[in-house]
Amino acid sequence: MELSDLQARNTQILALLRASRKPLPSPSAVALELMRQVGRRETGVFEVCRCARKDPMLVAKTVQVANSALYAGLRQTAAVEDAVMRIGVATLARLAVGLTLVHTASDWLPDFDLNRHWRCALARGLVMQRLARRLRSIPGSEAFTLGLLSDIGQLAMAAAFGAEVANPPAAGGASLLQYQRERWGFDQNEASAALLEDWEFPVALWLAVLPIGQEVAHAAGRGGELALMVDVARCVAGNLCSLHAKADLPGLYMGAARLGMDQEAVVVMLDQMRTDFPDMARILDVSIPADQAEAEFERLRAALAVAPPLDDRLPDSALVVGPLAQPGSGLCHVLEQDGMRVLVAPGLELGTELLRLHQPQVLILENELLAGDKLAWCRQVRQEFGPRLYMLLLTSALEDEETLRAIDAGANDVLAYPSEPRLLLAKVRLGGHTVRLLAALEHERHHAFTMQRELARINANLRAAAYTDELTGLPNRRALDEFLAQAWADAARAGLALSCVMLDLDHFKAINDSHGHDVGDRVLCAVTRTLHAQTRSTDMLARWGGEELVLVCTNTDARAAAALAERMRRAVEDMQGDFPAVTLSAGVAQAGFSGTRIEDVLHAADQALLLAKRGGRNRVVSLPIQVQGCASQAE
Repeated sequence: MELSDLQARNTQILALLRASRKPLPSPSAVALELMRQVGRRETGVFEVCRCARKDPMLVAKTVQVANSALYAGLRQTAAVEDAVMRIGVATLARLAVGLTLVHTASDWLPDFDLNRHWRCALARGLVMQRLARRLRSIPGSEAFTLGLLSDIGQLAMAAAFGAEVANPPAAGGASLLQYQRERWGFDQNEASAALLEDWEFPVALWLAVLPIGQEVAHAAGRGGELALMVDVARCVAGNLCSLHAKADLPGLYMGAARLGMDQEAVVVMLDQMRTDFPDMARILDVSIPADQAEAEFERLRAALAVAPPLDDRLPDSALVVGPLAQPGSGLCHVLEQDGMRVLVAPGLELGTELLRLHQPQVLILENELLAGDKLAWCRQVRQEFGPRLYMLLLTSALEDEETLRAIDAGANDVLAYPSEPRLLLAKVRLGGHTVRLLAALEHERHHAFTMQRELARINANLRAAAYTDELTGLPNRRALDEFLAQAWADAARAGLALSCVMLDLDHFKAINDSHGHDVGDRVLCAVTRTLHAQTRSTDMLARWGGEELVLVCTNTDARAAAALAERMRRAVEDMQGDFPAVTLSAGVAQAGFSGTRIEDVLHAADQALLLAKRGGRNRVVSLPIQVQGCASQAE
């Protein structure tokens, strides 16, 4: 599906939500104004702070976030200007949307567990922040906001259509998203994307909330990786905040492996979240008893700390549920004579408990008539235990219509009872054989998956080492070359502007000579953090060599790139910390695709940087590209 089709789809979904004429979740006016200011690109820190001060709660929360675990290791601050510098102008605007939505009124959602929704949202945000820090894909606080709002569509749909959105009636085994699509024509993920686009989030971010499995154009920037990160965050939050005691982990294992994370890395990430969760919950005013939060983390950690279960069921075991379920009864005697271990449960409630406790291979449900409550129970069992349970239903009134209803409810077979014992045993043996075959296939799949995880981990580590500067954590020359080639091709094809900014710290050698290389390294790392906070997720800031950095600005002309470079220059000039004051110079050049190469753009930016140095340093100079000896002058 093309991007234009998705945008048209978003418009349709918003129209359907608004047609309900119910109050929908909406960011504050200040948050929306911040989003508009960021879209203009020339907005600086002080303009953003002036706007943010219109909402005292937002200012307080911004300072709290800047002092939170999202920015661990940095000094505490009480000034909103420092907080904005730390968070970044664009990231702050998007974070403001999330912060104001968390504090939205809830009186129009009486039957919806709003606190649980934001508890899961906080878990998703913390996972996204940790993944972003590991993969260096987008700024951590921007990833946190994306995780926080990735399921905001569920809240909007619940407001428009009622709590049934999150807690649908029994739907014959259909998933929540399937039920939503059948009931309203779209699901909560699609609604989330529509809302984020409406609130002026970048395309790459709102595309990421649409699962990779759906027909989505994940072609914008790092959309595919972001979408996979969102899927993993949703899976962790779903397992962490699940109402059921047993976690469902296959999706989490698979998604984490595709991100280069093995089982141990996932457990480490969970432990980090466990530490950060209480403080972030207080900032967001998410209420959860400490003992409950601890129990949820401990339950999921215990499930993650062991290998996925392969086949821990009792061998050749069967559970008989119904009036004939009595030890020593004729039915049980036939099964025991065949060497099976037989569990019995007269009623459905005990049957459910024994299924969860012992997980037998075969379930035999006996009843005179397969009434509605029995069929509903069968659906529940099939949905919870999946195909690795053979379900045989016995009835004294075997009719075609009844048989069809039973099979539709999840039964593997239906048999008239009383029946020939040999026929009963043949069907039970067939069921046990089928379950053992599935277990063997699952074992092979798990073995292959383990090898895949290990290979993915090794490849991810090798790629990280090959494409990342060890000191600053920025992309290195190799990563920059790949990004430049793709950005150049995309810009030339679409006729979009592309600009490069060459940045160099002034008198950096003097800092190394006077204070030592350790202090120089601290200065370089502090500068890269400050500069990175000013960039967009679609740009790349890379280390060129020594104290030189390169910023590639997609869809940006020289004038806008120079304005961005000037904001960066001022931000570095205003830096404070346990290191000497430092300034930087910058050279800017815009690509001209007719008769030029990307090397020409970099050379022009380097020449502009040289003019900035000769002009007194601590300044920004733009320079046209020189092609075939054409003269150029600094602007």
